[in-house]
Amino acid sequence: MALRVLVTDDTATSFEEERSVLEPAGVELLVGRCRSEADLIERGRGMAGLLVSNAMISRRVLEALPELKVIVKYGVGVDNIDLRAARELGKIVARVPDYCREEVALHALALALAGLRQTHLLGAEVASGGWNDTPAGRILYRPSEHDLGIAGLGGSGKIFARYAGPLFRSILYYDPYVPRRGRLRSYRRLSSLDELFACSAVVSIHVPLTAETRGFIGRQALERARAVILVNTSRGAVVDREALLAALEAGRLAFYGADVFWEEPPRREDPWTERFLKRKDVLITPHAAWYSPASNSEVKRRAAEEALRVLRGGKPRHPVLEPA
Repeated sequence: MALRVLVTDDTATSFEEERSVLEPAGVELLVGRCRSEADLIERGRGMAGLLVSNAMISRRVLEALPELKVIVKYGVGVDNIDLRAARELGKIVARVPDYCREEVALHALALALAGLRQTHLLGAEVASGGWNDTPAGRILYRPSEHDLGIAGLGGSGKIFARYAGPLFRSILYYDPYVPRRGRLRSYRRLSSLDELFACSAVVSIHVPLTAETRGFIGRQALERARAVILVNTSRGAVVDREALLAALEAGRLAFYGADVFWEEPPRREDPWTERFLKRKDVLITPHAAWYSPASNSEVKRRAAEEALRVLRGGKPRHPVLEPA
């Protein structure tokens, strides 16, 4: 019987990239619409691999799929996969970590510029009949006179620094995992997140969602901010939403631009969510920072290649974990 791999989320319009990798190797590709644990268990039976976008791969799902060998995440964040259960049950988990760093960095820059220049609001005013050619109070900063702060100087953070750096007076960063010595001498390393918010006019977040980073942009750091423009292309849950709202209402944050939300898509029936999304100092885009035709093709092909390596008895190039 041929090995089979299931795409758990049927959000793409084509799966030819995956098929071009798997089918010549004798691996059958199936596509499902898995919205629940029951869907995943039903469609995942007999599968040797899962290619996952947003589906929640829980312990119950993993326990119900004994033939499953490998789970590959289309992308970087694996917070929707129960990694402890996967390890205990002998499943390999891999991801595609670096396919869209350029796109994410560019999107972060676009959100930062929206905060700096308020183009989304000025354009909306023109569309509704207005014409305010002296938007006093809207435009706060000339970036060359201020500092840019980056929380997390990994792949997309470094590219963002390269893109945005020439606009600002200097680049500050907080990242306890970056070595103190190396090629980042032109950037100023700060010792705490609090200091980053106290010293920066713009702060951009570039960290994965982990137990350590969940809610780490919280009240303590945000109380140090002074009309900061905050950009988040990481994960919604990295930011404490109540502390964020309090900082916006107090003016400690001048703008929050994000490509992520705490629940995706947002629950419009939640009154808090609806009020938050309508704020003029908030701009949310629909977790689209990763996308370009090139990155879309690349992530699909590379995810399938990771699954195939494991199914052929090899190791993935980018393991999140291998079975204990």
